[in-house]
Amino acid sequence: MIKERSVIHKVNQECYARVFKALMSEPHTANDLAELSGLSPLTTRDLLRVLKKHKVVHISAWEQDSRGRDMIAVFSLGAGRDKARYKMPRSEIAKRYRAKRKALEEQTTLNNLLAGGTHAVLRDTPTASTV
Repeated sequence: MIKERSVIHKVNQECYARVFKALMSEPHTANDLAELSGLSPLTTRDLLRVLKKHKVVHISAWEQDSRGRDMIAVFSLGAGRDKARYKMPRSEIAKRYRAKRKALEEQTTLNNLLAGGTHAVLRDTPTASTV
């Protein structure tokens, strides 16, 4: 049992060494470090959280997710200041919401017209009686 445990510790030490080696060369995300080291993503994030708490690493940049939000932290070695995330102003959020709602209403109106619905009536469209 003791021999088995020492093998596990050596594997963990190797993985941690790979994490530090990667961070010394350039900044990385937690998922990048997990792939490079062989640790699970959860273990890598836990390690980075502890290293950040003790000011061994800091967040040097943010990568955007598929929706364009700053959600993926990029870590660098050293005790620097964390880079702030970009926070979209409420006015921009409201503007995007209004544009999305307007597009949805236009699409609904168009669908009703194509389906012959009675909810939408085209104005300024010549009818058979006026032609």
